[in-house]
Amino acid sequence: MSLSSPVVATQSPGPDVSALESRLRTDIAAQRLKLPVLPNVALEVLSSTLDDAADAQRLANLIQKDQSLATHVMRVVNSPLFRGSMEIVALQQAIARLGMVRIREIALTASLKNALPAKCSFQLLMDEAWQLGFATGLWAKEFARTTRKNVEISSLGGLLYNVGSSLIAVELSKREPSPSLGDAKYLMASLGSESGAALVDNWKLPAVVGTCIQYVGDFGNAPGNKDEVATVEAGRAVAVAMRQDTIDADQIVELDAVQHLNLYPEDIEELLAKSEQISNALESMIL
Repeated sequence: MSLSSPVVATQSPGPDVSALESRLRTDIAAQRLKLPVLPNVALEVLSSTLDDAADAQRLANLIQKDQSLATHVMRVVNSPLFRGSMEIVALQQAIARLGMVRIREIALTASLKNALPAKCSFQLLMDEAWQLGFATGLWAKEFARTTRKNVEISSLGGLLYNVGSSLIAVELSKREPSPSLGDAKYLMASLGSESGAALVDNWKLPAVVGTCIQYVGDFGNAPGNKDEVATVEAGRAVAVAMRQDTIDADQIVELDAVQHLNLYPEDIEELLAKSEQISNALESMIL
């Protein structure tokens, strides 16, 4: 059983689209696709996310290196979901109130999103892909917590699982004539995992993240890192179902990835009880 992404087109490609798909696939394999550079601050925030020894002061110092990032974090922490009864006026206060994990999550999400091109002619599809990835990361983290898997890798793998779709959207916006919306959806779905894996390699992220990107949706063929791929695939299934307002615990529990994680219907029901919490986080953190 599979739950498809909103960016996946159902139509078959015409000859022109097939030719463009082939050229883009060749460009990706030959490393000719222009990949965004991960800013130093984003790289350091990412490193701190994967470093158990990172402390609150270091995290605050990292965020303060980038004024736009610091402003974004403070705007999010003062949103209705996180603020509480008193305004948060300093990063250290925010970390003390919300904890390092939440602040790193906010900072990392903003850093990675800012590394991508800000605008393109397929902006709606880019935004959709990013928001789905963000939701997948949040759900993957919950699946990892429940099953005691690697929370940080699962969250990062989910966040970036379809970042390649955004890269393809940017590349398509440069083409003349511009592909139709339906063709763009098809190409983003067809080539997203390949371009995403290339980006992970370029950014020197852990190889397991690339494995998640390549095998989410194809869990049975994952050559390794089955636990991480399973948490991301399960997270994606719930994220997609949530966007389509069709969450069905019975369907989720039947997924091969969920079976691999050894989760039962009552576990899924408990996880799905966090839907409102995830929705609020999405609304507050994507500002």
